[in-house]
Amino acid sequence: MQRFTFKLILSLSSLCLLVPGLNAAMLTRAGAHLPVPNQGTPANQGRSVTGNTVSGPWQGTWSAPVLNDWVGTFDANGPTPTTINNNTGTTVYDFTSLPTGALPAGTYFRFGDVDYGSGSIEVLSLTATDSNGAILTPWLHEPMAVNGTGSGPASSIISDDMPGWSYGAGSYKIDGSTVSGNPTVSFMLTNDVPITTLRLTRGTRFANFSLHAPIPEPASVGMLLAGALAFARRRPR
Repeated sequence: MQRFTFKLILSLSSLCLLVPGLNAAMLTRAGAHLPVPNQGTPANQGRSVTGNTVSGPWQGTWSAPVLNDWVGTFDANGPTPTTINNNTGTTVYDFTSLPTGALPAGTYFRFGDVDYGSGSIEVLSLTATDSNGAILTPWLHEPMAVNGTGSGPASSIISDDMPGWSYGAGSYKIDGSTVSGNPTVSFMLTNDVPITTLRLTRGTRFANFSLHAPIPEPASVGMLLAGALAFARRRPR
């Protein structure tokens, strides 16, 4: 019983400390500009490893030191949406081969260069399903990290540099038509629930998308170890 309690406390602590995006507000309804979070990139983000396939099918792979629930390979069918050299269109991700049978909550969804600066409106659409075949509630959090070159003072990123969004019936659209000028901005959101299948449609080559798995931060690992030692000292003999 004591061992089970210790593992449960450690698991909950790991979720709170290592997946900070879960503390952000849910992304619902619609708006002209996504909120601007603290600028920078999460220290504990890791990136999926994919081939340079233009049309698919292809596989993405995560390996240590990412957290255990992300370690593994997932399948995708469609263009890899990470560079301007790959085709536009729809990519379907299948996460059933990951350890939990789904993409875990707390994955980083990275969007880049979603604006109106290339002469075409850059739009990304995402629809997610769970093991029951549907997600009918909001499942993405507001941006929890942003970086790049904006149009504000000293190239800071301001509200006008962020794309708009809309949500409905389990689907999100990230829309660059409301962006002024041609900033170079990347931002990250996190999912709130496990995802079995993700359907991503990229309308132009200039916008890009990638998935990132969290890895333990050294400070967080130290805090977990300290908590474990303190718990071990207090437990009854």
